Formats: sequence, C-alpha cells, structure tokens
Amino acid sequence: MPSNPWLKSLTLTTSGTKYSLLTLMQAIDNGAPARACSLQIQLDTGAGAAHLFIGNEDLSATNMGVNLVASQALAFDTAPQNLLNLYQIYLWSDTSGVRVNVKVLVQ
Repeated sequence: MPSNPWLKSLTLTTSGTKYSLLTLMQAIDNGAPARACSLQIQLDTGAGAAHLFIGNEDLSATNMGVNLVASQALAFDTAPQNLLNLYQIYLWSDTSGVRVNVKVLVQ
C-alpha cells in the first residue's frame, strides 16, 4: 500500500533532460500512485537560480505549461476523484541536480 499522502523529494540529475514525473516517483518507490486527486510540485528552496519547467510529453525549453523558480509550487486538485494522470506530467530543468518536492494525495 503506497503512502497517502505521498510526500517525497526527487532529483533531476541532468539539466536539459525531460523526466517523467511518474518514472521519477517509481524510481524511489515502486508503490508510488499513478493517479491522484491532489498534486503539488515545488522547486526546492535551495534551487538558486534554477528554473523548473512542467508540461506534457512535448515539454521543451520553449513549450511548457508552467515555469517555476526556487520555492514556487504548482498545485492541482480534482476534488474527491483521482483524475490526475501522473504519467502525463513531465519535468525539465535548466540546472543539473535540482531537487523537486512532491505531494500526492489519493482518494
């Protein structure tokens, strides 16, 4: 049974590389949920001048849904239904070794 809420930190090791959120989650916890009713992604406060880009599979430096700087967060909520497909969310950073804090709640 996965933790609920799922509260973990992930590291984007290589700059300019697109990472699947779910793949990163499953790399540290093979029981990580693939769907959620609530999701928060925060670029760690120690990220300095790094930028975190969040988007879909076609994410790139010029095509993103969100651009975060240190300590900023993006939150999604779908009420009592697990409608968020975490396998459709991708992360990309312009700096290596960036830490991302993730909160996932499953109903």
